[in-house]
Amino acid sequence: MFRVMALASLVALAGCHRQADAPGDSPTGLAVTPGDGRVTVSWDEQPGLTYWIFFQPGGTVTAAAPGVPLIFGARSPHIISGLGNGTRFAFVMNATNNDSRGGPSSPVVTAVPRLAGAIWTAGVPLGGSAPQNLNGVAYAVVPNRIVAVGNAGTLFTGDYNYTRTTPPPGVTEWTQATLPTGFASDLSAVTTSGSQFIALGTDGSILTSTDGNTWVSAAPIPSNGMNGITIGVSSGALVYVVVGAAGKIFTSPDLVAWTAVVPAPTVSDLYSVSFLIGGFVATGDGGALLTSPDGKIWTVQDSKTTSALRGAAFGTGSAGPRFVVVGDAGTILTSTDGTDWSVTTLPSSQNLRGIAFGSRFVAVGQGNLVVHSDDAITWVPALSGTADLAAIAFAPAMYVAVGAAGANTVSK
Repeated sequence: MFRVMALASLVALAGCHRQADAPGDSPTGLAVTPGDGRVTVSWDEQPGLTYWIFFQPGGTVTAAAPGVPLIFGARSPHIISGLGNGTRFAFVMNATNNDSRGGPSSPVVTAVPRLAGAIWTAGVPLGGSAPQNLNGVAYAVVPNRIVAVGNAGTLFTGDYNYTRTTPPPGVTEWTQATLPTGFASDLSAVTTSGSQFIALGTDGSILTSTDGNTWVSAAPIPSNGMNGITIGVSSGALVYVVVGAAGKIFTSPDLVAWTAVVPAPTVSDLYSVSFLIGGFVATGDGGALLTSPDGKIWTVQDSKTTSALRGAAFGTGSAGPRFVVVGDAGTILTSTDGTDWSVTTLPSSQNLRGIAFGSRFVAVGQGNLVVHSDDAITWVPALSGTADLAAIAFAPAMYVAVGAAGANTVSK
């Protein structure tokens, strides 16, 4: 009798550990959306199943084939990064049920990752029924957030969300930030040090935030007409640089004490300042183009143009490292060393307001047109899907631009 009971117990225990049946159907709705060095894989996810993604370069792939890269336990949508742009990849999926064998495979889907900057998706204008012009935008890795600033104390923040496709694209949601009581200055620019955001008011006010949501006032600049702000490094220390009307330049090591550069290196209004490859570049009215190793000593460069210059970037494209400056009437300047500049004028002659380099150069400005270039020589137009744009920033595999009447748009 004891032997019969023990045998029954063993049978019952074995039954408890019997492998579950594999799913009877293959995953459905598999879609692969190409991006910049990545793809987004989505499908009709069913509860209780564990999904596997298999992929490799080429036009086909077999699930569980030897040597095929795989992703276990994926959830829809899933980003696969580190893929070569311009290379075709094949993707297939199956699923398991409580550690069962793999079920049937989905159809194979292929996609070719490509650079961002050519295809744009516009969001709903920020600010509701009374949107203000947005003048600046910045992205910070920590806290993985995008900030946009504009007139009349307008300041919006949104969590970077690459897979979001419904409005607002690119962010989980745009929300109005909390500003110091009574603050209402026009905000002309915003930048980030990596640990905090810094916003600049045209009246010289300075706001800072560690999270993009709650902002406090820092020591103001003793001047108005301020247009651009950046953060750089000189002799191993941080340097904050602000530029503005009549060639005014101020520097600070700590956002507490501001020192004017005297005499001003130019009398032209300065519209932007950037820290690029170990030095500062400032641009302004009448072709004003200045460079500095430390923010204090400036050299006026021959820009070979009288067009107003609005923004600068540095990047390594297919033709090698280049400084690129953009401005009014379709003006684009390029240089390999920051000293000797050449001028190109776009056929459209639109005013360009900002430029960024992520995986390619992308410039934005007047009208529903942006331009991008892989080499800083040939520029290709694209439609932004929105109004005049004033500023652009690069987040992982995505450009975000802002402009007139709360305009915001992204390219992935």
